Amino acid sequence: MHSTPEHESSVQAKSPTPARSWRRRHPLTYGIIVGLFGAMLVSIGFLIVSMLRRAPQLTRADYEAAVARWESAGPHGYDLDVELGGRRPGKIHVEVRAGEATHMTRDGVVPKQKRTWYYWSVPGMFDTIEQELDLAEDPAASYKLPAGAQVAMWAEFDPKVGYPRRFDRVVLGADLEVHWKVTDFRVVDEKK
Repeated sequence: MHSTPEHESSVQAKSPTPARSWRRRHPLTYGIIVGLFGAMLVSIGFLIVSMLRRAPQLTRADYEAAVARWESAGPHGYDLDVELGGRRPGKIHVEVRAGEATHMTRDGVVPKQKRTWYYWSVPGMFDTIEQELDLAEDPAASYKLPAGAQVAMWAEFDPKVGYPRRFDRVVLGADLEVHWKVTDFRVVDEKK
């Protein structure tokens, strides 16, 4: 059986070759558009999160006022629970007696290095925040970033005794975020 020219044209009409999609014809342009859209979404998300934060932007004056409140009214015995965010999320529990950290766990495990306990006591948290304020004065040098790098920090301090309730630090343009929030603060009567 031979095919006729009319038969061949009808076969071709029934099975057209599929047209390539715009995305396949212009992969570079498509990639750029998707990348820009993704960057825009990240930027909008950052702005929304920044605007919705309950903690105000951190200033050295706010920090110093909180330290002064703690030094005049802070208890010498307390238990503290902290929730960590960022690159190494987790949960910290610290017990402080007579102004010294006497017990600490991270995610239920006692750290091997006892010296780390101090950093999650209130004075240790204040030292960390002070160090972050110092680093933010020259973020390019501090975080080894290009000139013009910026750091945004927010903090909330207890209005009565001054302990840091929340601290957030974001280095813009880098994946260097620190977030922690005190979820429980209990004064302990040391006479018991």
